[in-house]
Amino acid sequence: MIRRLPLLLLVAMLAACGSAPVQPVSPVAERIKAEEKDARRALKSGDLPRAHQAFSRELLLQQSVDDAAGAASTAINLATVKYRLHDEEGALALLDGILNAKAIYPPDSAVQAAFRKAVVLLHIGRRVDAVAALQQADGLCQRQCGLLASLELLHARLLLAGGDASGALALAQPLSGRSDIGREEQANALRLVAFAEEKLQRPADALQHYQAALVLDKPLGFADRIGEDLSGMARAAKQLGRDGEAEVYARRAALVAESIKQEHVE
Repeated sequence: MIRRLPLLLLVAMLAACGSAPVQPVSPVAERIKAEEKDARRALKSGDLPRAHQAFSRELLLQQSVDDAAGAASTAINLATVKYRLHDEEGALALLDGILNAKAIYPPDSAVQAAFRKAVVLLHIGRRVDAVAALQQADGLCQRQCGLLASLELLHARLLLAGGDASGALALAQPLSGRSDIGREEQANALRLVAFAEEKLQRPADALQHYQAALVLDKPLGFADRIGEDLSGMARAAKQLGRDGEAEVYARRAALVAESIKQEHVE
């Protein structure tokens, strides 16, 4: 019995290690978690105003407990929602808030903020400012961050916006064949390749790549991008003289657009 005692003690110690006491969760942490969950549900259902409210409350709670990493992430999410609600200036103000105080936030947050800022600036037609923001993101990334593929695609978009379809195609095409960057970014790359090929009067290639983007976008459920793919397919088929096929794609794109509109009304 005495010889067995050390083994029994060891088993008891292991059992104790496996059942550590549960640390209490603060009321603020529980509220932050609830707001995050509500915001994500709202985004999934397309209810952007509700997502805006939930992210705003979450941000205030995170700031109240000095959660810099959480606050930066939520501020970026809130900026994205503001952008989708056509409040571009509000989005830029939030992103600049992170960039102007990047010493207190994780490095990845500053890269993400600069990248999102470039996207917003490009969308509102401030291409020169978008280039500057992208250069800032590049400098912060140092080709070692998780956003490298996204940054390269944005470079391609900026080239396309400046009329350099060949340059955009050269940057985007290698990314379009890389499954390791994730389905979403690969679909974005394929769509960008297709659009560049349209500009270069290569409708057959464009149609093929819009179709490939659609295959990736459908399981992801991004209705606006599905609509873009179908509209691009309609244009490319029209350029190829396949009018009947183009009409089918155009009708499908119109149905997607109408569904998005109805969902936002409800």
